[in-house]
Amino acid sequence: MTAQKCIWMECGYVEYKLCDRDFDCENCPFDIAIKKERDNSKIVNLKDTTNFVSEKIITSNHIWFYKEADTYTFGLDHFVQKFFDHNCTLSFPIVGSKLFEGKTFLWIIGSFGAIGFHSPVTGTVIWINEEIKNNSIRFFETNSFNIDLVKVESSQEIEIKKSFTLENLSDLIQMDNSLIKDFLIKKFSASRKFLTLTDGGELIKDYLNQLSNQDYLQILKMLFNKKNREK
Repeated sequence: MTAQKCIWMECGYVEYKLCDRDFDCENCPFDIAIKKERDNSKIVNLKDTTNFVSEKIITSNHIWFYKEADTYTFGLDHFVQKFFDHNCTLSFPIVGSKLFEGKTFLWIIGSFGAIGFHSPVTGTVIWINEEIKNNSIRFFETNSFNIDLVKVESSQEIEIKKSFTLENLSDLIQMDNSLIKDFLIKKFSASRKFLTLTDGGELIKDYLNQLSNQDYLQILKMLFNKKNREK
């Protein structure tokens, strides 16, 4: 059988590499080494951000937050940015409105439709990022960990099933990449178009762009609408 190009060669990450493992990427030492290199690079870059608050907690839906007194500040992590382009807009709640835990408080709207992000807490909106509201493209041009999006007044303590910090965020990304990979394998198994997905970057987009809006929205819900609350 003729050797086929390694996915890292196809996406341009390495100049030359043929696959001799029948695309069994999960057990490929080369693939594991590349993923580790890219993940470590991503973590280093994030640690270099000047405005990052070390106490920020990240939910499995890729919403980060921190609490000061009775005020929660919310934002979205860099993984979210990878799945939307500059043509998308962010829709914010109204200042003074009531948010409810598990209900949508922020929307990203694009050609695929709209995906809502669920509030981890019940409370009252006291501030929104007017700059991003009026010019959503700024969200996609800036390190998302430096962008406060919504502030909510609440005395409630957030209880979530599993949370992450900057140091172990790569664990969440790896889990979500596995979800996407499984979805793409089912969609493209007939044509062998399945990949190891490393960071939600261009390699993912090459394949996600082939999905219908309905399938793409299904992936977005799978990634960003998980159940966080402890049972």
